[in-house]
Amino acid sequence: MKYSTITNEIPPVATSGDPGRPKVLIVGAGLAGLTLGMILQKSDIPYEIFESAPTIRPVGAAMVFGPTLAPMFKQCGIYDEFVTLGKKNESINVLNSKGGKEYSVDFSDGKEMFGEDGYILTRPIIYDLIYRQIPKDRIHLGKKILSTDQDSHSVTIKCSDGLEYKGDILVGGDGAYSVVRKNMYADVKQEGNLPASDSLPLPFRTFCLLGQTQKLDVTEFPDLAKGPCQFFSTLGDDNPYT
Repeated sequence: MKYSTITNEIPPVATSGDPGRPKVLIVGAGLAGLTLGMILQKSDIPYEIFESAPTIRPVGAAMVFGPTLAPMFKQCGIYDEFVTLGKKNESINVLNSKGGKEYSVDFSDGKEMFGEDGYILTRPIIYDLIYRQIPKDRIHLGKKILSTDQDSHSVTIKCSDGLEYKGDILVGGDGAYSVVRKNMYADVKQEGNLPASDSLPLPFRTFCLLGQTQKLDVTEFPDLAKGPCQFFSTLGDDNPYT
Protein backbone atom coordinates (compact mmCIF):
# COMPACT_ATOMS: atom_id res chain seq x y z
CA MET A 1 0.00 0.00 0.00
CA LYS A 2 1.38 3.38 -0.91
CA TYR A 3 1.77 5.63 2.11
CA SER A 4 -0.44 8.72 1.86
CA THR A 5 1.19 11.87 3.17
CA ILE A 6 -0.77 14.82 4.46
CA THR A 7 -1.20 17.65 1.98
CA ASN A 8 -0.99 20.84 4.07
CA GLU A 9 0.78 22.56 6.93
CA ILE A 10 0.58 19.66 9.41
CA PRO A 11 4.10 18.37 10.21
CA PRO A 12 4.98 14.86 9.01
CA VAL A 13 4.22 11.95 11.31
CA ALA A 14 7.11 10.24 13.07
CA THR A 15 6.83 6.57 12.14
CA SER A 16 8.85 3.46 12.80
CA GLY A 17 10.26 3.65 9.29
CA ASP A 18 7.83 1.09 7.87
CA PRO A 19 6.29 2.77 4.79
CA GLY A 20 3.65 0.04 4.60
CA ARG A 21 1.85 1.19 7.74
CA PRO A 22 -1.50 2.84 6.93
CA LYS A 23 -2.21 6.41 7.96
CA VAL A 24 -5.39 6.75 10.02
CA LEU A 25 -7.62 9.84 9.95
CA ILE A 26 -9.91 10.08 13.00
CA VAL A 27 -12.88 12.44 12.93
CA GLY A 28 -13.98 13.47 16.42
CA ALA A 29 -11.94 14.14 19.56
CA GLY A 30 -14.41 12.64 22.01
CA LEU A 31 -13.52 9.72 24.24
CA ALA A 32 -13.71 7.28 21.32
CA GLY A 33 -11.45 9.32 19.04
CA LEU A 34 -8.93 10.14 21.76
CA THR A 35 -8.77 6.54 22.96
CA LEU A 36 -8.10 5.30 19.44
CA GLY A 37 -5.44 7.98 19.08
CA MET A 38 -3.78 6.84 22.31
CA ILE A 39 -3.70 3.22 21.09
CA LEU A 40 -2.26 4.20 17.71
CA GLN A 41 0.33 6.38 19.43
CA LYS A 42 1.47 3.47 21.58
CA SER A 43 1.48 1.21 18.51
CA ASP A 44 3.56 3.66 16.45
CA ILE A 45 0.92 3.86 13.72
CA PRO A 46 0.60 7.27 12.00
CA TYR A 47 -2.67 9.11 12.63
CA GLU A 48 -4.35 12.51 12.84
CA ILE A 49 -7.41 13.55 14.88
CA PHE A 50 -9.82 16.19 13.54
CA GLU A 51 -12.32 17.97 15.82
CA SER A 52 -14.92 20.46 14.61
CA ALA A 53 -15.04 22.39 17.91
CA PRO A 54 -12.40 25.07 18.58
CA THR A 55 -11.61 23.52 21.96
CA ILE A 56 -11.96 20.13 23.60
CA ARG A 57 -14.80 20.43 26.09
CA PRO A 58 -15.62 17.21 27.94
CA VAL A 59 -19.29 17.13 28.93
CA GLY A 60 -21.37 14.55 30.71
CA ALA A 61 -21.62 12.79 34.03
CA ALA A 62 -19.26 10.45 35.83
CA MET A 63 -17.87 7.54 33.86
CA VAL A 64 -17.85 3.94 35.05
CA PHE A 65 -14.89 1.92 33.84
CA GLY A 66 -15.11 -1.80 34.52
CA PRO A 67 -12.44 -4.47 34.46
CA THR A 68 -12.85 -5.05 30.72
CA LEU A 69 -10.83 -1.89 30.03
CA ALA A 70 -8.01 -2.77 32.40
CA PRO A 71 -5.90 -4.69 29.83
CA MET A 72 -6.01 -1.80 27.35
CA PHE A 73 -5.12 0.78 30.01
CA LYS A 74 -2.27 -1.41 31.22
CA GLN A 75 -0.91 -1.85 27.69
CA CYS A 76 -1.07 1.92 27.21
CA GLY A 77 0.73 2.48 30.52
CA ILE A 78 -1.99 4.52 32.26
CA TYR A 79 -3.73 1.97 34.47
CA ASP A 80 -1.91 2.86 37.71
CA GLU A 81 -2.68 6.56 37.27
CA PHE A 82 -6.25 5.70 36.32
CA VAL A 83 -6.68 3.84 39.62
CA THR A 84 -5.23 6.70 41.68
CA LEU A 85 -7.54 9.23 39.97
CA GLY A 86 -10.68 7.11 40.34
CA LYS A 87 -12.81 5.94 43.20
CA LYS A 88 -13.49 2.25 43.61
CA ASN A 89 -17.03 1.15 42.76
CA GLU A 90 -18.21 -1.67 45.02
CA SER A 91 -21.97 -1.49 44.52
CA ILE A 92 -24.83 0.09 42.61
CA ASN A 93 -27.89 0.93 44.69
CA VAL A 94 -31.20 1.28 42.88
CA LEU A 95 -33.84 3.42 44.60
CA ASN A 96 -37.49 4.16 43.91
CA SER A 97 -38.75 7.70 43.45
CA LYS A 98 -39.48 7.97 47.20
CA GLY A 99 -35.88 7.17 48.10
CA GLY A 100 -36.47 3.60 49.23
CA LYS A 101 -33.99 0.96 48.15
CA GLU A 102 -35.27 -1.48 45.56
CA TYR A 103 -32.11 -3.59 45.28
CA SER A 104 -28.31 -3.45 45.19
CA VAL A 105 -25.72 -4.97 42.88
CA ASP A 106 -22.61 -5.98 44.83
CA PHE A 107 -19.18 -5.61 43.18
CA SER A 108 -17.08 -5.79 46.36
CA ASP A 109 -15.43 -8.99 45.09
CA GLY A 110 -14.92 -7.52 41.62
CA LYS A 111 -11.23 -8.33 41.38
CA GLU A 112 -11.86 -11.96 42.29
CA MET A 113 -14.88 -12.20 40.00
CA PHE A 114 -13.65 -10.25 36.96
CA GLY A 115 -9.88 -9.92 37.38
CA GLU A 116 -9.92 -6.20 38.25
CA ASP A 117 -12.06 -3.82 40.27
CA GLY A 118 -14.27 -1.16 38.72
CA TYR A 119 -13.66 2.56 39.25
CA ILE A 120 -15.61 5.77 38.70
CA LEU A 121 -14.02 8.97 37.38
CA THR A 122 -15.56 12.25 36.35
CA ARG A 123 -15.55 12.75 32.61
CA PRO A 124 -13.12 15.72 32.63
CA ILE A 125 -10.56 13.64 34.54
CA ILE A 126 -10.68 10.66 32.17
CA TYR A 127 -10.59 13.06 29.19
CA ASP A 128 -7.49 14.72 30.57
CA LEU A 129 -5.78 11.40 31.32
CA ILE A 130 -6.24 10.10 27.76
CA TYR A 131 -5.63 13.51 26.16
CA ARG A 132 -2.22 13.73 27.84
CA GLN A 133 -1.11 10.55 26.05
CA ILE A 134 -1.44 12.19 22.63
CA PRO A 135 1.04 14.70 21.18
CA LYS A 136 -0.79 17.98 20.71
CA ASP A 137 0.24 18.27 17.06
CA ARG A 138 -1.80 15.13 16.34
CA ILE A 139 -5.08 16.88 17.29
CA HIS A 140 -6.44 19.55 14.95
CA LEU A 141 -9.27 21.73 16.28
CA GLY A 142 -11.82 23.77 14.34
CA LYS A 143 -11.85 21.19 11.54
CA LYS A 144 -15.43 20.75 10.39
CA ILE A 145 -15.63 17.97 7.80
CA LEU A 146 -17.63 18.85 4.70
CA SER A 147 -17.04 15.79 2.54
CA THR A 148 -15.15 12.55 2.26
CA ASP A 149 -13.90 10.78 -0.84
CA GLN A 150 -12.14 7.47 -1.36
CA ASP A 151 -10.63 5.39 -4.11
CA SER A 152 -8.78 2.10 -4.18
CA HIS A 153 -5.63 3.70 -2.75
CA SER A 154 -6.59 6.38 -0.24
CA VAL A 155 -9.29 8.43 1.45
CA THR A 156 -9.54 12.23 1.44
CA ILE A 157 -11.44 14.54 3.79
CA LYS A 158 -12.26 18.15 2.98
CA CYS A 159 -12.72 20.69 5.77
CA SER A 160 -14.72 23.92 5.92
CA ASP A 161 -11.47 25.92 5.94
CA GLY A 162 -10.76 24.64 2.42
CA LEU A 163 -7.95 22.27 3.40
CA GLU A 164 -7.85 18.62 2.37
CA TYR A 165 -6.17 15.70 4.15
CA LYS A 166 -5.27 12.29 2.79
CA GLY A 167 -4.87 8.98 4.55
CA ASP A 168 -5.49 5.27 4.17
CA ILE A 169 -8.19 4.63 6.79
CA LEU A 170 -10.97 7.00 7.90
CA VAL A 171 -12.59 6.46 11.31
CA GLY A 172 -15.79 8.27 12.34
CA GLY A 173 -15.73 8.95 16.07
CA ASP A 174 -18.09 11.90 15.82
CA GLY A 175 -21.25 10.53 17.42
CA ALA A 176 -24.65 9.22 16.39
CA TYR A 177 -25.06 11.84 13.65
CA SER A 178 -21.57 11.20 12.28
CA VAL A 179 -20.55 13.18 9.22
CA VAL A 180 -18.33 10.27 8.21
CA ARG A 181 -21.23 7.84 8.35
CA LYS A 182 -23.53 10.27 6.52
CA ASN A 183 -21.08 10.58 3.63
CA MET A 184 -20.40 6.84 3.59
CA TYR A 185 -24.12 6.07 3.52
CA ALA A 186 -24.58 8.49 0.62
CA ASP A 187 -21.97 6.61 -1.40
CA VAL A 188 -23.46 3.22 -0.53
CA LYS A 189 -26.96 4.47 -1.38
CA GLN A 190 -25.78 5.76 -4.75
CA GLU A 191 -24.41 2.30 -5.45
CA GLY A 192 -27.80 0.79 -4.53
CA ASN A 193 -26.43 -1.16 -1.58
CA LEU A 194 -27.89 0.77 1.38
CA PRO A 195 -30.57 -1.18 3.31
CA ALA A 196 -33.90 0.64 3.49
CA SER A 197 -33.82 0.66 7.31
CA ASP A 198 -30.57 2.66 7.28
CA SER A 199 -32.28 5.43 5.34
CA LEU A 200 -34.73 6.08 8.20
CA PRO A 201 -34.11 8.60 11.02
CA LEU A 202 -33.17 7.29 14.44
CA PRO A 203 -36.32 5.73 15.99
CA PHE A 204 -35.97 7.35 19.42
CA ARG A 205 -34.36 10.22 21.28
CA THR A 206 -32.80 10.35 24.71
CA PHE A 207 -32.57 13.52 26.76
CA CYS A 208 -29.98 13.78 29.51
CA LEU A 209 -30.37 16.55 32.08
CA LEU A 210 -27.13 16.81 34.01
CA GLY A 211 -26.51 18.65 37.26
CA GLN A 212 -23.13 19.03 38.90
CA THR A 213 -22.56 20.52 42.33
CA GLN A 214 -19.79 22.68 43.66
CA LYS A 215 -17.48 21.04 46.21
CA LEU A 216 -19.60 19.65 49.05
CA ASP A 217 -18.95 19.80 52.79
CA VAL A 218 -18.03 16.31 54.02
CA THR A 219 -19.52 17.03 57.46
CA GLU A 220 -22.88 17.72 55.80
CA PHE A 221 -22.55 14.84 53.33
CA PRO A 222 -20.66 12.08 55.22
CA ASP A 223 -21.01 9.58 52.37
CA LEU A 224 -18.31 11.56 50.55
CA ALA A 225 -15.77 10.52 53.17
CA LYS A 226 -16.32 6.83 52.53
CA GLY A 227 -13.64 4.97 50.58
CA PRO A 228 -15.77 3.34 47.87
CA CYS A 229 -17.87 5.48 45.55
CA GLN A 230 -21.50 5.84 46.65
CA PHE A 231 -23.42 5.05 43.47
CA PHE A 232 -27.23 5.47 43.47
CA SER A 233 -29.72 5.23 40.63
CA THR A 234 -33.34 6.31 41.06
CA LEU A 235 -36.10 4.71 38.98
CA GLY A 236 -39.26 6.62 38.17
CA ASP A 237 -42.66 5.19 39.06
CA ASP A 238 -44.79 4.45 35.99
CA ASN A 239 -42.74 6.81 33.82
CA PRO A 240 -39.75 6.39 31.48
CA TYR A 241 -37.39 8.53 33.56
CA THR A 242 -34.50 7.59 35.84
